[in-house]
Amino acid sequence: MATPIRMPALAQTSDELRLTAWLKTEGDQVAEGEPLFEAETDKAELEIEATVSGTLLRCLAGPGETVSAGTVVAWIGHPGEDIPQVIPGAAGPAPRLPATPAARVLARAQGIDLAQVTGSGPGGRIERRDVLAAMDGAGPRQADGEVTDVVPPHRRAIAARLSRAAAVPQFTVSRTVDARPALARAAGLDGVTLTHVLLQAAAAALRAVPHVNRVWLDDGPRFLSLAHCHVGLAIAADDNLIVAIIPEPDRLGLEELAVTTRRAVDEGRRGRLSAVFTAPAAMTLSNLGMFGVDRFEAIVDPDQTAVLAVGRVVERPAVTADGIAAVPQLDLALTVDHRTVDGAAAARFLAAVCAELER
Repeated sequence: MATPIRMPALAQTSDELRLTAWLKTEGDQVAEGEPLFEAETDKAELEIEATVSGTLLRCLAGPGETVSAGTVVAWIGHPGEDIPQVIPGAAGPAPRLPATPAARVLARAQGIDLAQVTGSGPGGRIERRDVLAAMDGAGPRQADGEVTDVVPPHRRAIAARLSRAAAVPQFTVSRTVDARPALARAAGLDGVTLTHVLLQAAAAALRAVPHVNRVWLDDGPRFLSLAHCHVGLAIAADDNLIVAIIPEPDRLGLEELAVTTRRAVDEGRRGRLSAVFTAPAAMTLSNLGMFGVDRFEAIVDPDQTAVLAVGRVVERPAVTADGIAAVPQLDLALTVDHRTVDGAAAARFLAAVCAELER
């Protein structure tokens, strides 16, 4: 029986993706794991791999179409195999507004909802000129020195996720750690910074406290325990916030991890994250130390369980074996989803992070 290929639900991205290009055509042979099509979210452009091997029998969505996660976009099977007309448990596709590709591209770039645009083309089709007219009505307005503008799609996506996060019960635990061992570990290694040591410590803590390496799912509800200890890394880029998932950082050497992280940051800032950097992860590391921030608390992504917020290294007076001395210290704040993690587990996890940093 032919296998449906669905638009994947990707962590840290919006619930809708725009199919930008097919990398195979109908009738082509496809191998499992081979790139099948390219899709774009409000944050990144990704290559989506085939989940099975076979012949690409039918493509159901064309380039430029916006598709909800979980929607069937293609069928793969044997040549001549019948394709089911009805997919059990699948909702029918939402009606698509008639619009030219140029109108869709412009509307997406300017944050214009096509449902609010009146089409002037044949059969009510929305033309590029219609979107331009809508921009005149919804574009920048200035009065008494104040300017209002349409919120771009990526900021709306961030706002939507943060609004979802506001409904999640969260709490924060914090500790101050002696940063000398972690700084010493990074010193002298090519491209290695404190961030890489922190990524390793977070992954090791996930292994030590597996209750944190799971996420809450509303359907059921139920817990999804993750098979790998991946850690998200928050990346600031051009009025945008990208989270790249670093695969099991504690399994890599620090210099290898630095190379992997640099690639993820570069791809994230270009808006083209590879699939390897979009895997599910239970937690994210957010480091604002390079911006001079001493300490802060971050918000847990609604699809994750925890976020570790890290400030800058500050020298403070501390009691040492040699008496009172200035010691480089680091403030850590762990915020967790209280539905998944209780106070004791959060404390154990943060203690495990600190133990890794101070060893």
